[in-house]
Amino acid sequence: MGRTELVSELHASRLVAVVRSKSADEAMELARSVVQGGIRFVEITFSVPGALDVIGELAREKGARVGAGTVLAPQQAERAINAGAQFVVSPSLELNLVGICHTADIACFPGAATPTEIMAAGRAHADLVKIFPADLVGGPDFIRQMQGPFPEIRFMVSGGVSQKNVQEYVRAGVTGICLGSAYLGSLLAESGKKQFASEMQKFVKLVADAQKEKSTVRTRKK
Repeated sequence: MGRTELVSELHASRLVAVVRSKSADEAMELARSVVQGGIRFVEITFSVPGALDVIGELAREKGARVGAGTVLAPQQAERAINAGAQFVVSPSLELNLVGICHTADIACFPGAATPTEIMAAGRAHADLVKIFPADLVGGPDFIRQMQGPFPEIRFMVSGGVSQKNVQEYVRAGVTGICLGSAYLGSLLAESGKKQFASEMQKFVKLVADAQKEKSTVRTRKK
């Protein structure tokens, strides 16, 4: 699957689970639990011990789209791509990664938190611009404000996503909505796999309901 198709698939499902665990085994358990709960896109951060092995193993499993997160250097991007990552995410404006990813037909999502950074990422042809930390810069309202001057840029958000605001991000047109690693890890540890899967399914349903709502509104306008 090429980067264009991957971004289209992400836009259809919206949710991305960010995995930042203390061990490779914990990361695999969390990633598999997320996928079982109905969230296909999983971001394995480079802070996970043995992150490349986790990425490689997940890339071989059906039902998951695995990416590399907290990618800060070209060498990391190259190793992640070689391991099987289908997208590369940075918390900061790492524009030197865009060309590396695109040469391999891999999607690249650099981080931004200001209009100037968003414009720079757009000019570099980033597939999505990751707004981080989304909750601290204004959440869905910030996205709507940025869509005025930057109507062609597609966004990912990370930071403070919950069941209370996930539909607002869908309504705002955000393509990638990240569920935080701290929230996911504590939820799995405290609730167990069955309840965890149920909570993931709630996110999936909330997103689907908001998408249907948007589609109905567009149809009425026509």
